Amino acid sequence: MKVSCYLLMALLLALPVQRIQAGVGQAGGLFLQIAPDARSTAMGETGAAHARGALVPAWNPGGLGFLESRGASATYFKWLPYLADDLYYLHFSYVQPVDGIGTFGVSVPYLSLGEQHRVSAAGDSQGTFNSSDMAVSLSYGARMNDRLGVGANLKFVRSALSDEDDGVGTSFALDFGFTANVTPRFTLAGALQNLGTEIKYVNPDQGDPLSRNLKVGAALKALEIESNSLLLAVDLNRMLLEDSGNVLNVGAEFWYRDLIALRTGYVHDAEGDVKTPTFGGGLQWKMYRIDFSYTSGSTLQDITKFTISARF
Repeated sequence: MKVSCYLLMALLLALPVQRIQAGVGQAGGLFLQIAPDARSTAMGETGAAHARGALVPAWNPGGLGFLESRGASATYFKWLPYLADDLYYLHFSYVQPVDGIGTFGVSVPYLSLGEQHRVSAAGDSQGTFNSSDMAVSLSYGARMNDRLGVGANLKFVRSALSDEDDGVGTSFALDFGFTANVTPRFTLAGALQNLGTEIKYVNPDQGDPLSRNLKVGAALKALEIESNSLLLAVDLNRMLLEDSGNVLNVGAEFWYRDLIALRTGYVHDAEGDVKTPTFGGGLQWKMYRIDFSYTSGSTLQDITKFTISARF
């Protein structure tokens, strides 16, 4: 078991030995890097080793094989509310375990970039149009044994900068991940995300590389007393682009009687000058859960997320 874990981790670290010769500002599909749920966001945008239910594929498809029930989730929040009122993010997901085969999933992230004004070359107004980014992701994961799970996502990505044909770009991408339950309380995980073709718009010979990302994480159940628990998590992200650096994410979650959750975390991205605390909580009743998070910092100001999820 330990040998398999080390080999998988080495493979994940060795595959992206050459970064894309483009900067973060030149990458396409950056909306794929947005944390898609309130729970993980409140925990410092961690999730590789501890994501639950229908949100597992978004963080690491390697955890799909450990799911034992169907799940669905929906997230909504205003994106950069201090810039415009019509920027918002939606994320829907569903997972379905199949006995003896594995777990399948589908998810759809959508980012509205708001209404834009069309102007002619002479500077005359020609009305308005809406811009948006979205993806459709199909997922599959299975257990290799009692402790190790692997999985993958296949994504179709569509970026519509305008409503004209030459303003729409598309791409396909893959994610690969693994989850290793080293002990009943300690989990290691890793994923390679957004390995795919360039997004091309006006010029078919030129495109924007996808925002490839290497993610590794760990989670520790530090406390379990009756219905109370404390979870600690850490993720390390590195976009595989020329001028990118490491992003450190840390978080904690405390559950009281499996009913009320309190969460906090921190995002540290020295290269992008993001140093942001995160906060949030959740309420759980039978098969339903509602989570919220609040992020306040120099870059990600006053973003409040809400996620509703269910398992059945």
